[in-house]
Amino acid sequence: MKTILTDIKTGKLKPLYLLYGEEGKLREDTVKKLENAALDSDGIKDSFEGSFDADEVVNSANTLSLFGGKRLITIKDSGCFGGSGYEKLIDYFNDPNPDCVMIFNEKKVDKRSKVYKAFKKAGHEFECKKPSVKDIRAYFAKEAKSKGVELDYDALEALTANSEADLAACENEFEKLCCYCMEKKQITADDVENIVTKKTESRIFDLIDSVGFKSPGRAIEILRNMMLMKESPVGVVVALAKQFRTIMQYKFLAGKMSNSEIAKRLGLHPFVVGKAAKQAKNFTNAMLLSALSDCRKLLEDSFSGNMDIVSGIEVLILKYGAK
Repeated sequence: MKTILTDIKTGKLKPLYLLYGEEGKLREDTVKKLENAALDSDGIKDSFEGSFDADEVVNSANTLSLFGGKRLITIKDSGCFGGSGYEKLIDYFNDPNPDCVMIFNEKKVDKRSKVYKAFKKAGHEFECKKPSVKDIRAYFAKEAKSKGVELDYDALEALTANSEADLAACENEFEKLCCYCMEKKQITADDVENIVTKKTESRIFDLIDSVGFKSPGRAIEILRNMMLMKESPVGVVVALAKQFRTIMQYKFLAGKMSNSEIAKRLGLHPFVVGKAAKQAKNFTNAMLLSALSDCRKLLEDSFSGNMDIVSGIEVLILKYGAK
């Protein structure tokens, strides 16, 4: 990516670029920057989306502009780096027109394909991977600065923990948050709690919090809302078991290392460990072992048809959440 960004900054673009990977927003934003850098007033742009005729694209790439400007060709979601019928591109990649910038925007590529291997020798590529927790945190911090608002530490951590690993989704959530906060200069964790759509993991935290604080009615309400949102009941049981296990691991490690060290050891977000720390006070080791066993039995019974899984989750809630 560093090479591509340098090319954009200097305006000295290469003939071939490939952006690929699951992070669509990063691909789209980078392609847009390349397009802006490539086109001048005399430039010509041709766009292709989906499958295309390789001869048509190659002929277009080799046709010079009458006015001497750059020719730009963008190709999106074609599947050419793995599909058949695109071998004609290999000859072009070996000798691309220096006055043409060809940009591929693909979600997936087959690195075993001949077309991909030929491109790799001649062009510049960048894989746009799903953002890490660090990337998401940095994204929100940057967005807050650009909009002139301040995210306090707890708000930033809560926002990061509740966001999907998708920059477009992060952008939507932050826009919602800014609209909700309107003229406020500082966004707090309470603001995040009130407006940001929670991941399943976060709703599981709320459910277990309600169980731990002996509020089974609230826990069942959360469960039913999750069912209305079409969450998988099997996924809920698996997530419950995972959270019970996380709490048990936290209890084991708590006296031996700090929360940040525990987060690194377990590969968890510090916000998740902070939640586990609060929940750990409400469960004994015996309760956690029993809950894990009950989760496993519930899955077995539901798969064999001996129990309705949603009713089984409600029984779990009442068993561990009753006063």
